[in-house]
Amino acid sequence: MRREQALAALAAAHRTPDTALTPRTGVARLVAHRGSGHEHNDPSAPPENTLAAVEYGFAHGADAVEVDVWRTADGVVVLHHDATTDRTTDLPGRQITDVAHTDLQRASAGRWKGTQWSAQTIPTLAQVAEVVPPGRALVVEIEEGPQVVPDVLAVLSGLPADQVMFISKNLDTAAEVKRSASDRRVLWIVDTTPRWQIGGWAQGHRRGSGSVRAGFDEPADVAWLVDQVLRHDLDGLDTMVAYPPELPAAVAGAGLLWMVWTANDPRVIDQCLADGAWGITTDNTTQVREWLLNAGMTTAVGAGRAF
Repeated sequence: MRREQALAALAAAHRTPDTALTPRTGVARLVAHRGSGHEHNDPSAPPENTLAAVEYGFAHGADAVEVDVWRTADGVVVLHHDATTDRTTDLPGRQITDVAHTDLQRASAGRWKGTQWSAQTIPTLAQVAEVVPPGRALVVEIEEGPQVVPDVLAVLSGLPADQVMFISKNLDTAAEVKRSASDRRVLWIVDTTPRWQIGGWAQGHRRGSGSVRAGFDEPADVAWLVDQVLRHDLDGLDTMVAYPPELPAAVAGAGLLWMVWTANDPRVIDQCLADGAWGITTDNTTQVREWLLNAGMTTAVGAGRAF
């Protein structure tokens, strides 16, 4: 997030950098979204999901960096958010899963954000695993179905359990990760968005090898969401910063972890922390870290804790 945007958010909330968050103690895990901000955030930072972005997130104090992964046509696990190359490369019109890794390497993954980033290519997950500092972690969002889980796990087998967390909107994918690697922490991403069409909340998620959308037009049933996490032996939920008011207590009551995304505004972060969020995923790593410290909290790395 641009610093000007952060300051504008503070001003709108009648707060300052020193009073951005309510004073409280404790540890909040700080996760850098896609390494650094995407298109409209942090314009001087490296482009999202590049090796430079991952290093940037760690350099700016993140406990963990969140990345998105797909498997190419020839079985290489790479960082990329979208299903296609259109938005963030100069090789438009390709499906990541239909292109060989060698072909993807011809694309610039950074020119869209500035000529200084032209040399940034789509990195492999293996390359990213090599730059995780001691005591920090990767939060790996698997964008595909359960069929890619073996390849993703194989790439990260050399990292200790506390240096990797898996997240996925696909319940079957999340369940397969946990079934195959029970020592790895796995959170199910649920798109808890208020839908004016139904006058309430929705429980959007995905299912199956094709990641078919499900639940986006159904009222959220928090008890059902928590039950699915427990049934599949997952470790918790990762929800939007907009969530049903009964969700935090239900998650805590089940002894589950709860992360939120993408928290950039101080008012939103304050509410999530008050509701017991274990981790905060943000485009605004530097500023949120400052706000946390000014409020008396610390990040995991600041407290000398593993992610």
